[in-house]
Amino acid sequence: MPEHPDTLAKYCPAHTALSIVDTQTMRWSAPALFADPFELNHRTTLAFDPHSLLDSVIRAACGMIFARDEPRGNSPLSTVIRRWRDEERFASPEEAEEALHELMARMVDQRQSDIDEMLSDWRQYTRALRICSFSTKADNLAAWQYYADCHRGAVLKFACGEHTSLPQPKPVNYNPFRPEISSLKDQLNAVLHNQPLRPQESFEEKFLNKPPSAKGEKEWRCFTLAQDEGGVRDNDEQHWYVDRPFAKDELKAVYLGAFMPVTDKKALLSALHKAYPDTKVFQAQPVAGKYEVEFTRL
Repeated sequence: MPEHPDTLAKYCPAHTALSIVDTQTMRWSAPALFADPFELNHRTTLAFDPHSLLDSVIRAACGMIFARDEPRGNSPLSTVIRRWRDEERFASPEEAEEALHELMARMVDQRQSDIDEMLSDWRQYTRALRICSFSTKADNLAAWQYYADCHRGAVLKFACGEHTSLPQPKPVNYNPFRPEISSLKDQLNAVLHNQPLRPQESFEEKFLNKPPSAKGEKEWRCFTLAQDEGGVRDNDEQHWYVDRPFAKDELKAVYLGAFMPVTDKKALLSALHKAYPDTKVFQAQPVAGKYEVEFTRL
């Protein structure tokens, strides 16, 4: 994980920027409120069900019985399969599958109780999770386009790190593999090889992955868990957010979009002048002959 920067840039529409400045708070939202169909949330399900898990376990166990090499490991199933191989217990995979069905069904049923507990923990976690997203710099064209209202919004640059309201920002990873709550492969290893599995310990990591197409955003995320039990129990997803305060001196700079309307600019500048006189303000404008923006201090 790269060392986090000293400041993070919050891209937002003009009305959101004004609200942040006026209220001295930033909104942290549950994953269900993100406008992204690939973002995991409390409604996310597993890519397998008990029947497909059982079928996969039986096929994998048969593969171990008739594989060229003996299974490794000291799990109870591996030990039994090595004995079956020595005894030449089964003449064909079909015979083995029929004989294994009852045994594997019991093992999958035992595993299913852990899976049910994991899913319950997942739903509770994702209902309580609150995320605030940032980028690293104020000149990110992709972020200006998608999150700052096509350059009509603003960027608010905040101090981050120890002793701030953003103490532990974490970078988003960009790869083509969408995260899962728990994969079929992991569950197979737990059943077949008795490998310890505790997906709950990596729940947060599921929210630090996005597709390569979003790499230009250079996103960082900050996490917190809702402490208000009433909010967590509220079944209306639209209420799953918290407006967290920040110290005034944490707002280090504000960058006005190249196409920000004059009325929005006046309102934001007035609010900054009254409450944040030490915060630097810059005007963005496109650079001639380049796909870049530059900033002039106001």
